[in-house]
Amino acid sequence: AEGGSVLIGIMSEVAATTPAKVAPATGEKRKAHDYSGESLDDMLRIYYGRLFPYEAMHSWLSCGRKGEDAFAKREFSYTLANDIYIRFLSYNTVEELKADMMKKIPHKIDMGAVYSSEPKSKAMISKEAFQEISREFVLDIDLTDYQEDGTIVTNCIDPSDPQFTKSWRFMAIACKVLDKALREDFGFKHLLWVFSGRRGIHCWVCDDRARHMNNSTRSAVAEYLSAIKGGEKEKTNLPGMKHLHPSLKRAYEDTLLPEFEKCAEEQGWFDIEQTTDGAPSQCAKTLDLLDNEEIKEKLLKEWSKKNNRDLAVADKWDDLQKEVYKKIANKAKSGEMSADEKIRFMVFKLTYPRLDIAVSKSMNHLLKSPFCVHPKTHRICVPLDPQHVDDFNPNDVPNLEEILGQLDTGAKDNKGAVLTAMDDYVSIFKQEFLKPLLKEAAEEAQKEALKAQDKKLDF
Repeated sequence: AEGGSVLIGIMSEVAATTPAKVAPATGEKRKAHDYSGESLDDMLRIYYGRLFPYEAMHSWLSCGRKGEDAFAKREFSYTLANDIYIRFLSYNTVEELKADMMKKIPHKIDMGAVYSSEPKSKAMISKEAFQEISREFVLDIDLTDYQEDGTIVTNCIDPSDPQFTKSWRFMAIACKVLDKALREDFGFKHLLWVFSGRRGIHCWVCDDRARHMNNSTRSAVAEYLSAIKGGEKEKTNLPGMKHLHPSLKRAYEDTLLPEFEKCAEEQGWFDIEQTTDGAPSQCAKTLDLLDNEEIKEKLLKEWSKKNNRDLAVADKWDDLQKEVYKKIANKAKSGEMSADEKIRFMVFKLTYPRLDIAVSKSMNHLLKSPFCVHPKTHRICVPLDPQHVDDFNPNDVPNLEEILGQLDTGAKDNKGAVLTAMDDYVSIFKQEFLKPLLKEAAEEAQKEALKAQDKKLDF
C-alpha cells in the first residue's frame, strides 16, 4: 500500500505542475541578454540550474517493481567538455542528480539500464552482483541511415538548410509506422518519443513488460520491426512482398503508400536530369529498383520528351504502375516478383523505417536522455506527440540561446514563474506520457498490496 501511496503522491505533483495561465505583463519588459557569444558550459550551467525538469524525470525513472530501487540503480553517463566520457554514475536522490550535473556540466547525458547494484559501486563489487535487471526497450532512427543508401537526396545533415524539413518527413513516417506496430502488435501503451536534437528520433517503451524483456526478446522485437536492413543493393533483406505480414500490410496501406508521392516529389526520385558528374539520373536509380530494363528504358524515353519534361510526380507514378502491370504478369514464375510485388518493393525500399538495431537489442546500450541539449545544434531533446508528428518541425524546437533569452524577458504565469518555449514540451512529457504511466503503476502497486494482504489473511 505504501508504494501505491507514493506513486499517487507523485501523480498529484505531476497534475499540479501543468503550465499555469500567463498573467498580463506588468511594468517595463527587461532586455534579453545576448547569449550567442557565451560558452556552452556557461549556458548549460543556467539551463541545469533553472530549466531542466529534474522532478518529472525523477518520477519517470523511479517507476519499477517493488525492491528494484529503479532510480538509485539507474546508470547515467556523461560526456563532458573536451570529450571526457564518464560511465556508471548513479544517484540516490534527485537532489544528488542536480548537484552533480551542476558540478560536472555534462555536454551530453546518456542513460542505461537499472542494475542489481548501484552503478557507482561497480568497481567494488563482483561481476555476478552487478547485472542488468530492467531497461526500457528503445528505438533509434537517424536520417543518415537513409542517406547512405541513396534514399534521401535533400540535405539531412544540417537542420539550418531549408531542404532539411523535406528529409524530416521520413522521421514522421517512421514514428507513425513504429508507434502503431508497438501498440497494436505488442500491446505496449507507454511510449515516449523524443527528438534527438539534430536529425533523428528515439522511442522509449516504458511498459513494465517491455522494461523486463531479456536481450533475446529485445532482439526478436527489433528484428520484427526491421524490414529494411541493407544498403543500396541489399534487396534480399526485404521481407517477401507476395504475402505481406499484417503489420507490414498495415504500414504499407496506412502510411507508406499515402506518403510515397510526397517523398518522391521532395526527393526528386523521378527527376530525369543528368547529374553534372555524368552519373545516372535520380529517376534512373529509382527505376533500377524494378529490376526490369525494358520498363526502365521506356519510361526514361517517354519522360524525356519535351512535352513531358514538366510532368507531375503523380502522373509519373501513375505511368510507372500502369507500365509495370502491363509488362509483368501478376502470376510471376517461381522466384520472380509479380507486378504487385514490384510496386510494393519500391515503396518499402524507399520509405520503410531504418532502425539502428544494435541500440534495441541489448539492455546495457546507452541512449541520449530526454531534455538534454544537443552539443552541436544546442537544441533541446524534447518529447514529441506521435498523434501530431506531421506537425512537428525540428527547426521550431527551442535551442539554449532562445530559452535563456526568454528567462530574461519571458511572460510570467499567475504564480510568478517565467514561461519559456520549454513549457509545452515539458507539459507533453508530464500529461501525455508520465501521468498515464504513473496511474497504471499506482494501480498495479495497489493490486500487489491487496494480494499481499489476502495472503496474510489466508495464512
